[in-house]
Amino acid sequence: MAPEPEVVWMPGGVRTEIHLTGADTDGAFCLLIDEPPTGWSLPAHIHTDATETIHVLAGEFEMTVGGTTRRLRAGDSIHVPAGVVHAGGNVSDAPGRRLIVFAPAGMEEFFREVGTASPEAEVDLRTALDSALRHGWRFVG
Repeated sequence: MAPEPEVVWMPGGVRTEIHLTGADTDGAFCLLIDEPPTGWSLPAHIHTDATETIHVLAGEFEMTVGGTTRRLRAGDSIHVPAGVVHAGGNVSDAPGRRLIVFAPAGMEEFFREVGTASPEAEVDLRTALDSALRHGWRFVG
């Protein structure tokens, strides 16, 4: 039986479950499930050293990857190669749910550093940005 996932709350009210870490996969990948609320979005950014694969479990998301925009619904997946500009958000009228894989592993440490134990806890946005930069995020535009 698998252990309970580690749960953290990210800025914007995103509940995030960390299911597999680099320790579990010999560094190959980490696996997360998140639940972005209605209206949540991330600005255009890249991950310098990690690919990101997103599989929508519930809700509807709009994603722009490398200049191409797609609507993703439950059952749809999208892959973002390392170094490719991407952005997206939950365009549903309800919270969404996504399975996310970063490869190689390591990105889970960003979520651990920035995430809080409660949705009411304050997140220092400067600290979050510093952590994102340390973990290979680059914001564009």
